[in-house]
Amino acid sequence: MKRYFILGILCTYPLAAHVAAHANNAKSLCNKLKPVVADLMKQTPIEVDYMTTLTGAQAMYFTNRCLLNYNYVLNADVFLKEMMDANSLSKEESISFLNTEEGINTVKSVFGDIAKNAASAYFQPFSKIKGVTITYSYSFDNPKIPSLVVRVMENKT
Repeated sequence: MKRYFILGILCTYPLAAHVAAHANNAKSLCNKLKPVVADLMKQTPIEVDYMTTLTGAQAMYFTNRCLLNYNYVLNADVFLKEMMDANSLSKEESISFLNTEEGINTVKSVFGDIAKNAASAYFQPFSKIKGVTITYSYSFDNPKIPSLVVRVMENKT
């Protein structure tokens, strides 16, 4: 079975470059991505790293925009252990912090930086196509920790 998934990203750079080379607008890009996403979905869930699992991906076109979204589930116990190792908070205090505006912004910043750095490397060929938006949706396997969405690329139409 094909594996297009490298380092938490749908496409390797050569595949992204190939898809982008055959797409001159958001609609044609989405049409080219749909079979790649369908193949990826057959492989889910995919363990990305010790705490992250890719559970879904979508390529949708509407209103002159191609939206490429990835859905990840994070292992809350592993995340909280790392968080507690870095500070003096208990598990309950850590969960409470993650539900504050400061906690949400901190997590969004950390995951946003990681996602944007990876996306700029792997999705650079998409950067010249107007109307492309790429988002990563993160949720934890503990409903007490809020989910978040990170926009990693948005090319204006």
